[in-house]
Amino acid sequence: MTDRLPFVLATPADDYACGRYRVRDPFTALFNAGLVDGVVFPYFLDDQLFRDLAPDVLVVQRVLEHDQIAVLERYRRLGSARIVFDLDDLLTITPRDNKCTRRFHDDVAARLNRAMSICDRLIFSTDYLASHFSHADKVVCQNSLPDSPWANLCVSRRLSAKPRVGWAGSAGHLGDLKLLYKVVPALSDVVDWVFMGQIPQVIARHCAEVHPLVPIDQYPQRLADLGLDLAVAPLQSHPYNDAKSHLRLLELGACGYPVICSDVQAFAVQLPVHRCSDDPSDWIEAVRGAIADRDALSAWGDRMRADVLANWLLSGRVGQWLNAWCD
Repeated sequence: MTDRLPFVLATPADDYACGRYRVRDPFTALFNAGLVDGVVFPYFLDDQLFRDLAPDVLVVQRVLEHDQIAVLERYRRLGSARIVFDLDDLLTITPRDNKCTRRFHDDVAARLNRAMSICDRLIFSTDYLASHFSHADKVVCQNSLPDSPWANLCVSRRLSAKPRVGWAGSAGHLGDLKLLYKVVPALSDVVDWVFMGQIPQVIARHCAEVHPLVPIDQYPQRLADLGLDLAVAPLQSHPYNDAKSHLRLLELGACGYPVICSDVQAFAVQLPVHRCSDDPSDWIEAVRGAIADRDALSAWGDRMRADVLANWLLSGRVGQWLNAWCD
């Protein structure tokens, strides 16, 4: 007779990257590996259903609303489930030019502290982020990519005479694009700029292609379909960004794209990327140097992809998630 698997009730904060990479994907990997039983719900359950399920572990994410916090307090009284709180953004210090900032309450720190005080364990995506919060039990569990579809993407390069150099991102990164305001026009005669996502006109008018963002299920393949010879990943120096993970580098690397990125805390990871300062001339020089030898550029992309697939797939990290949630 074998021991019963831990029953995990997981409630992601959204169905975007945060909810997928930090809750849904790890749960699916653990469930498929036969390490946990359980279910994912996109909302908090009523008290009776929570009692009926009697989870061993409750995983929650970005609990900020007063009614959500009240539910956590009731759950605490209703059962013996270990409550695990996952956070992957420094919500208490957000940049003014980040469009997501307006979504958070002025008293977000007090709300977070109240919610976290109810929980048994806090899980963070980076050490820097974890350092901003005090709790008796906190764990760092780094972001990684689910094997499907990231390990199976087709790599496309040299789709045009000019090297295709590009960026992909959400509206929350518009401030980071300021680092490219002088870079993009300076290089538009020698590269085809390819962007995916909402971008300012000062950049768009110099682009060969601008693609809209797509639902997250389509994002990996659409990113790979851009057929970039080189990707850029600018990130402003700010505590909010310093607390972020290197997920963007992993996504680009899985597509076989070599990457030039900002030299910031978030990207301080062992990957074969080229890091630049905030000086536009540094970026311009780096791009010109990279595109000078397209064979070397392709080999660089191969190294990126090999590193990501060898070290940053979720299948190789399920044990960390099991320990973080259930140990």
